Amino acid sequence: MLISPPFLVGTDEASILQAGLKNVPARESTTQAPEGNFPVSQNLMWHTGVHLEAPTKEGGGYVPVRAIADGEVIFINPARTKVDDVNHPQAYNPFGNNASWTDNGMLIIEHETEIGADGDTPTKIKFYSSYLHLSVIKHGIEQGKRVYRKDVIGEAGEIFGHAGEMEMTVACSTDELKKLIGRKPEWQDPKQIPTKDGREDSVFGNIYIYLPDNTPISVTAPTSHLSSTGGSILTKAQWVEINYAKGQGRLTTYGVDGSKGNTAGVEKDFEYELYKEANTRHGSVVKAASAAATVITSSPSGWYELLRFGRNLGHGSKNTDKDPLPTNAAHWRKIKTIDGQDVWADLNAPGSFKFSEADFLPIMGWNCFGDDSKPDDQRCDSVKLKELIVDPTDPDSKSDDKKLAMRLGLPEVFSKLARTICQFPNEWDKDTIVTRYQCLKEGAEALEGGTVEGWQAFEDHLKIMAFDKLPAAFKAADWHFHPAEFIRTLRRCTWLSESELAQTVALSKKTPDIESVSSLFSTELKDKGGRVMRPSLVYPSISFTMRKYGINTSLRMSHWFGQILQETGTFAYMRELGDTAYFTNYYEDRCKTPVTRKIKGKDMTLSPLGNCDPGDGSRFSGKGLIQLTGGDNYRNYQAYRGAGNFTVDPGPETLITNAFNACDAGGYYWSSKQRMQKINGKLVPLGSLGINYWTEKDTFSNLSNLTAVDAAVHDVTKNVNPGLDGLDHRQTFFKHAFSYLSDMTDHFPAEFKPLHHQEKK
Repeated sequence: MLISPPFLVGTDEASILQAGLKNVPARESTTQAPEGNFPVSQNLMWHTGVHLEAPTKEGGGYVPVRAIADGEVIFINPARTKVDDVNHPQAYNPFGNNASWTDNGMLIIEHETEIGADGDTPTKIKFYSSYLHLSVIKHGIEQGKRVYRKDVIGEAGEIFGHAGEMEMTVACSTDELKKLIGRKPEWQDPKQIPTKDGREDSVFGNIYIYLPDNTPISVTAPTSHLSSTGGSILTKAQWVEINYAKGQGRLTTYGVDGSKGNTAGVEKDFEYELYKEANTRHGSVVKAASAAATVITSSPSGWYELLRFGRNLGHGSKNTDKDPLPTNAAHWRKIKTIDGQDVWADLNAPGSFKFSEADFLPIMGWNCFGDDSKPDDQRCDSVKLKELIVDPTDPDSKSDDKKLAMRLGLPEVFSKLARTICQFPNEWDKDTIVTRYQCLKEGAEALEGGTVEGWQAFEDHLKIMAFDKLPAAFKAADWHFHPAEFIRTLRRCTWLSESELAQTVALSKKTPDIESVSSLFSTELKDKGGRVMRPSLVYPSISFTMRKYGINTSLRMSHWFGQILQETGTFAYMRELGDTAYFTNYYEDRCKTPVTRKIKGKDMTLSPLGNCDPGDGSRFSGKGLIQLTGGDNYRNYQAYRGAGNFTVDPGPETLITNAFNACDAGGYYWSSKQRMQKINGKLVPLGSLGINYWTEKDTFSNLSNLTAVDAAVHDVTKNVNPGLDGLDHRQTFFKHAFSYLSDMTDHFPAEFKPLHHQEKK
């Protein structure tokens, strides 16, 4: 899933999010919260979204509003021309007597995307984003037409006379919310002790592990990597958060009440070295089992998943979808407990449970509030939400809306409200808007005749700002997210849907639209001799591979696609091109010593590959996303997976006939590759392990310095193809992918040729 803020400026993640999701200032004396707060604002009224402030442009004006994700426009309301008449309902001023214009331009987008998969079945979700108080909707944006992430859709307008502002909302239906958060949309006690692991179909962002009080600990690094009992224990239950970023690991503890504890020292390069550490722990348990003359089921691949995700996820919920891992594997990591003690704890101990940000954990502040006793009016009557807001030292004030409203801007309340998911009707439905606000009359001092001062002007404003033809599906999407927090969180879900994956390919005669590329993922391709050249169901296997091996930032992903698009001829094939004669001449009998062969008319010295038996040249020819080549590499991959047959016929063919194997072999290469350099006649490691290290050696947020960009792709290519074959194509593929996957919005290189869907007829 790819998602961005509606305003795009900034050079790094922090500045992009800060500038693109900036709240308007606090102007409400009754709340002290930013005007247009979520999910409740002044008078404790439900508010479907947040008011955002557009960043200013150099030279004046405001940056444009952009679509936050790919989708279809399902509603447009053009903005009415501004007038200065103080009596015009759209110039209604709740704070004074001067005209205070509010723009009414509105656009709604329906988004369908994917956040993971169980086996070959993607987890699809649908949600809506709306953009209100626009002064301009861009020409060409039409109802029923598609828009794409980062497309300009309009300009922020005025809200009560304040220029450069808009209201944004994100909502979904009950059924879609279940799929999005992976559970029933109901309030859960954050302190409730979990009884099972979180979802497996969607896993992204930080990992969260619940540790019971009897979790084994050690003050020194354990040498045994199987669970044991009888030693020291944690004594106090707590949560551990695992964060991986730029190769480093950070582990932070939290109390069972969600209070933040302590962060242990940074695990330098731990993520880059996951493959090495997985092999070390696997080797340790195999050695111990051998010494004890016992049989153990284990694999480096299973340990790799344990270290990255806290559990062995594989690529589906079935046991056959997972590589071997001992049932009593210990996941020892150094933590600083909530009491400040530095210990090694077994994060896979009995009674521990594992989750990710995809679980929208209540202990991390996420919860659903669907208990409004009067859902047909605009006032918040959710008891659970009021309990979240109320002053804990004054619990009786829970029934005092004015006191509750005054707490909305307090930091300890404001941050909690951002992770509420609330059920209430859309506030801009013209059929019900006046009725829903009648509750404001309660307690108001009536004038002669029973009217309330200022009510008619307020009612006229509601009517002119509301819409009488809102799509039924949008009105049925009555679960609302804080838009900024939704975007911040879902940006960490870098699982690419089939459509998003297709857009990493540039427009060409062979690939004129998204559908033409998507067809490559679902269809098997054979050559004239009947050999499989590309397996079917390449998607979702590619996305599983990217999830497993941490290819999860725009920079990492762009380098990944820069390489695999060249290696596969733009997803056309995943087998090395050549016939039996070619493979025999080039690969046969390259066993344990170098050999000399005539290649293209020239004598060449070829390194050993472990191809020792007749037929090994064809048997172990290149297969997979990054073509695994040679008997030694096939045997190493088989040892890594720990199960299955990749070395004895017909096993080697499964690296091309099975989509997951073909993709995972590429990820295995990506994570295990170690560049070497010669110093004093000896080969020694150059840089950290894995290609992710090289993708982040040089970082940038745009492609303005093409010399530096080309040099970065050159460095990554040395890991995949030391001879730099096709370097210019790899650089082209990278530039297109980065232009698409990143948040850059201008100065695109000529190589960026975006794909779109076939238009509806």
